[in-house]
Amino acid sequence: MKRFISLFLLFLGLIWGQNNKPLSVNSLSWLTGAWEGPIGENILEEVWLPPRAGTIVALVRSSNESGTNFVEIIIIKEINGTLELQLQLFKNSLLPIDSHPHRFELTKIEENYISFKGVTSGAHKTLSYERPEKNVFYIRFHPHDGDEVEIRLTPQ
Repeated sequence: MKRFISLFLLFLGLIWGQNNKPLSVNSLSWLTGAWEGPIGENILEEVWLPPRAGTIVALVRSSNESGTNFVEIIIIKEINGTLELQLQLFKNSLLPIDSHPHRFELTKIEENYISFKGVTSGAHKTLSYERPEKNVFYIRFHPHDGDEVEIRLTPQ
């Protein structure tokens, strides 16, 4: 019986250890690339750089025939064994739209899917990225006011 209990505890320890490994941005390399797609009358372009030094970073531009509407910088970083997303929006003049970056906490991560919840004032309720196919990339967000938005991007 002692042997059974010891083996059972060892098994539980192994399972617990596997499920509680610190998350790494290296698992997000599927985000990497240059993507674009329509959002209303605008074109959204999003370029993700490869993971490096505990971060993965993106530059986003929304534009139309009249010019650039906004630019956004996104960073996902490793913090205390989990992942956190921060984003800052800038006007065309490069002045920040908000005085501080919006911060999002990880809610779910799967193969080619990640979702976050907004935790700072002004942040979207939710934000997620998904790449279900090689040439398809989805951004979904739920603003505080209004319905969820889905943007379908393809490689540039």
